Amino acid sequence: MTKKKYILACTLMIAGLVGFNSCDKNLDINITKELEINYFGSEYRITQGIGAAYAEITNIYSADLSNQSKQGFWLLPGDDITADGSGNSLETFSALNGGNNSIRMMWITYYKIIARCNFMLEKLDGTTLDEVYKTAGLKDANKAEMLFIRSWCNFKLWDNWKKAPLQDKRIISVADAVLPPSKDFELLDNAIASLETAAPLAYDSWNNLNTGRITKDACYGLLVKLYVTRACYNSKNTTDYGKAITAYGKISSSRVAAFGSVKYGESFDFRTENNPESLFEFQASIQPAGQDNAWLDNDFGGAVGQMAAFFHYGDSHWANYSSGIFGPSDKLMNAFDPADPRKSETFKGADVENYGWSYWWINPNWGKFGNHQLVKYTNGDRGKKLDPMWQIGSNNNPRLLRLADVKLCLAEAYLATGNSGAALTQVNDVRERARNSVSPASAAPAALGAVTMADIMKERMLELAGEDGHRWSDLKRWHAAGYINLASWTATDWGFSFAANLFKFDVSKNLLFPIPTDELNRNSLMSASGQNPGY
Repeated sequence: MTKKKYILACTLMIAGLVGFNSCDKNLDINITKELEINYFGSEYRITQGIGAAYAEITNIYSADLSNQSKQGFWLLPGDDITADGSGNSLETFSALNGGNNSIRMMWITYYKIIARCNFMLEKLDGTTLDEVYKTAGLKDANKAEMLFIRSWCNFKLWDNWKKAPLQDKRIISVADAVLPPSKDFELLDNAIASLETAAPLAYDSWNNLNTGRITKDACYGLLVKLYVTRACYNSKNTTDYGKAITAYGKISSSRVAAFGSVKYGESFDFRTENNPESLFEFQASIQPAGQDNAWLDNDFGGAVGQMAAFFHYGDSHWANYSSGIFGPSDKLMNAFDPADPRKSETFKGADVENYGWSYWWINPNWGKFGNHQLVKYTNGDRGKKLDPMWQIGSNNNPRLLRLADVKLCLAEAYLATGNSGAALTQVNDVRERARNSVSPASAAPAALGAVTMADIMKERMLELAGEDGHRWSDLKRWHAAGYINLASWTATDWGFSFAANLFKFDVSKNLLFPIPTDELNRNSLMSASGQNPGY
């Protein structure tokens, strides 16, 4: 999937005819569009449908300049990444409401992905397509893909809103679209159950033309995260921690063994994408001919929309007008050991590479964030895969689930269940990989002699800095588990370096985002249940 688009048109065009009771033969009009009933006549056509769910993920990680770039939604809340300026409500929590366009667009995008997954799951249910499939196990593998992606979206909905409709089947009427808000752990439980179903069905691996598609290891890796998350919100439930440990044990031994051989920087490089350390990536691509249009989402398909990732939120490119400019908080920079190779792989100062100003948008002395720039996906040659016309979209894949993330979740599970030795092993594996990512190996981060929860929390901050939503999700679940108390955090604790009076975090309110106003206006059941508390 790395180099190709699985589907160019993101929705199936299904046409129907109105029946007329007439003997006038002039009303007998030939069908000009393929019908849904006979569209899926080959494995290739089924693959197009499966690809539609993957394709919609584009609209989370692309520029999408006309629809409000969404990077701030999953980067800014938390204490590791901050914005240039003082007005972004996703960071200050001030004036945050259901009309926020980033929140609105993320909600819509998650449900669009879910709808595509449900559409294909309906097609894969039963025996209708059995004669179409020629490849052994492919039907089950396709089910696993759709269940995984839907689970990933349901987790995001639960983590950010809690009260969001559980859409677990295809919607075919307006009445079906009016769904009640989920309750308690309903969305998270559904995500976990779907992954448990998906994992045995998934392929162990795909061929070279399909790298990046969902595997058993991806299913089990996400299960580790979701079980640990549920445990944190459920009084540190030992059963869930135990299930996380069991799920990790089902990840292939070859992948676990290869972890240390993947250098830290290789986890964010287009030349080493879909490597053994990576479990789930958005498969970014650039049009091989013509140009992507960064102002349109990819629902336009073909040579009009886009499939590229967007990383200019970390530099001075003019295209960041929709996202804003983001960089490291002082808190994060001070947390790194200067000798830790992860620091220079994630942030650059005056040594940032712009190839003699041929990359004009990278200013080595831009003066923001203590003169540091977020370069995790653009460090040096990693930033060289851009669309040739506007140099906005990147061919580099955003990594959404990595083995280091899973191993640190596993360390939490071990520590919470009394096995501090096993927890220490997982943390030291991550630190050893980090220091061996340069040659000769760095002295930092050194192996720990013992591990505490504070060590694991710091390690996750350093290892996963600037990646998809990890920090905000972590802080919330650690607060729920009682490891930290966000109610007592000041603006400085949050890494907010601007005027403290602008920071308006309220622990009774801001642990969840507001329900989009559009949803409340259009869904009577959601409206009846009310907005999330405090908004």
